[in-house]
Amino acid sequence: MSPVFPASPMSPESLLPAPPPPVVSEDRFRHAMARLPTGVCVVTTTGPDGPVGCTANAVMSLSLRPPSLLVSLSTASRTLRQILASGAFGVNVLPWSARQLAGQFAVGTAAQRFAGVSWEPQHGVPVLSAAAAGMVCEVADTVRLYDHTLLAGAVRWTRADDRAATVLHGEGTYRVGA
Repeated sequence: MSPVFPASPMSPESLLPAPPPPVVSEDRFRHAMARLPTGVCVVTTTGPDGPVGCTANAVMSLSLRPPSLLVSLSTASRTLRQILASGAFGVNVLPWSARQLAGQFAVGTAAQRFAGVSWEPQHGVPVLSAAAAGMVCEVADTVRLYDHTLLAGAVRWTRADDRAATVLHGEGTYRVGA
């Protein structure tokens, strides 16, 4: 006879794997990862009070078939909450000429982040006018890992300015990219 276990409610968090024990300190990890330069983007969406967005550097191409990309945002992110509510988001690759937007979209309220920033709606999502490249995505899937949520986005619209040099971040500073 097999044992009978009482039913217990499970939260989504209880289904997540426990993080492995730390092998290195956060500071040592951050220092090592600073050696890997990354592109700098602003991820945007529409909230009930207007556009919202945040700076992100964990953005990558996922697939050509179908065209899709991956964004990693803190699970505590206000922008993430609005993306999940709206079902769509934009990825704005920052050009060197607008590198100050990386700092502007890293702190403050949504209104402060968009203050003085020109943007246009594409498929209901704000796209920064200054972006070296812009993509609008539908949320295709999400995966929560540790303290971040990965967003798989099915690309629905894109544009690129081949003349704009992009922003790279590494070793604690911004640099001109390709």
